[in-house]
Amino acid sequence: MLAEALALLGAMQPNIGRILRAAAHLSPTVNSRGVLQGLSQLSGDGSDASPSQGTSSQWYRQMSKTTSSSSNESSRGWIGLEPTSGSKSLSLSRGATEAPEKAIEVRMESQVIFDSCWRRFEDRYRLKSVHVPREVVWLNGAPGSGKGVNTVHIMKTRGLEASLSLSALLVDNAEAKANIDRGDMIPDTLVGDLLLESLLAFSCKAPECGVLVDGFPRTAVQVDFLKLLYDKLNELHTTWANTAHEHQFPRPLFKVVMLYVDEETSIKRQMERAKVAKLHNKRVMDAGAGELWEQRATDLSIEKCKKRYDIFKTHYGATMRLKQFFPFHLIDSMGTLEETQEAISLELRYQSSLDLSAATYASLRHLPLSRELAQHARQQLVSRLDDHCQKYPHLFQRVIDIITVEIMPVLRESGMAGRVEYVCDMRLFNDHPRAAQMLIDVLTDRGFSASHSTEVTHVPISIDLTTGLIKNRKDTKHKFTIHWETKGVREMAKAIEIATRMAEGAARERISTSFIPANAPPGKAGPKGSGAAGKADGVDGAAAAEEAGQAIIHGS
Repeated sequence: MLAEALALLGAMQPNIGRILRAAAHLSPTVNSRGVLQGLSQLSGDGSDASPSQGTSSQWYRQMSKTTSSSSNESSRGWIGLEPTSGSKSLSLSRGATEAPEKAIEVRMESQVIFDSCWRRFEDRYRLKSVHVPREVVWLNGAPGSGKGVNTVHIMKTRGLEASLSLSALLVDNAEAKANIDRGDMIPDTLVGDLLLESLLAFSCKAPECGVLVDGFPRTAVQVDFLKLLYDKLNELHTTWANTAHEHQFPRPLFKVVMLYVDEETSIKRQMERAKVAKLHNKRVMDAGAGELWEQRATDLSIEKCKKRYDIFKTHYGATMRLKQFFPFHLIDSMGTLEETQEAISLELRYQSSLDLSAATYASLRHLPLSRELAQHARQQLVSRLDDHCQKYPHLFQRVIDIITVEIMPVLRESGMAGRVEYVCDMRLFNDHPRAAQMLIDVLTDRGFSASHSTEVTHVPISIDLTTGLIKNRKDTKHKFTIHWETKGVREMAKAIEIATRMAEGAARERISTSFIPANAPPGKAGPKGSGAAGKADGVDGAAAAEEAGQAIIHGS
């Protein structure tokens, strides 16, 4: 359990993951419950976020509040420093600063899966024959929340021409059906292949088509897959802009509709759906006309209905991760059908208000996004460092010596500050402008964020009294501002302290307590019922108990 908790929290919050691993390493006797309690003390929230605790409504409100608060976190800017003077100095900011929040990134596993699915799709279909939907509404939610009932309303509201259900795609696919029959998990690659094929090759036969997708995404990998698909379609839109095939690759507009009902309502609706389907099918069979409705096996027993809802709760956190990529709100569908449809229409209008107009987007689309600029930054950095080392080895070594001798000692001294300024007037940086870039690249490779600026001062050195001409000397100072992340250092220390206290308490309890069966012979226990086994009439208590057929069970 502890290992599972560490892996889960480590994936969700890298800093907390490092804290837990450090705490578990120092205090291996702490159980998973104790570690989670320690985290509650650390965050100041003593509530249990597990969906298995309390009612479904309480869990829904708690998870909604948590997701909303996490999506509204803001990053902090840098603390400014005044320029320093002197031939060579280091200026420190003693107030610890925090680096800006890193952009949300997809998992490497998800990237590999998407890339393989996309390559197969491109090999199977020529992109010029594909029509990308102008808008896709991704419909998801709890079982019994009314996804099927509201499909027609959503398609009419948004003017969508096609709809597809992931469950139907899997059942109709022979390979997926075989996995289902064997009770095996369906590979994410197969799910991705079916989705790409159905959405991009078969759903739209003409431009400006809209599609509703029911039942995707449901896992963390599928959430990442959806984000990667959105990025790929954006890339295709930019690539084919102002060409004869531009109409086949419109700007992707993704909307998310997430419906919610509590467990009691979900089970009630699933069972009622089975009764209605059974009654309808009986009438069709008696009349000999009409279309039979599907009667799901999972709707026939309360246990199966409850299991479906438990699966929804299990994947709830993964699907709500969509909020990090696409803005949406949970829709309470526990009311009447009219109330739910009104809430859906309002939510879709809200999401549409966040989209740029077509003209505005066309004016901006040639500008790259920040993540696109940073995508190949590491490769470019490595290339520059190799170039420095191979073409200018002596200059490169001098720069490394400056970092080692003058900068690193102060960086170590001010490890909690998060910011340092290095100011010098070395001729090295005047004679070799490349040296400044070398210094920045080396620090960047070591995980620091560095920038460089110069200050030029004209100092009078002589005056011609006859002509009044003043001769000046130009002094140039180079200032390197260095940042690094200090976030989570204090929290880690506090977590380790809490874990250590819990471990010490557990150790004391284990060592000081021995449990003796209630039916042990009288007089064989320690004095006054103490945990340690005493001696009676010169005979060891433990030995006497063993002779009498009794066992002394120690806490250790």
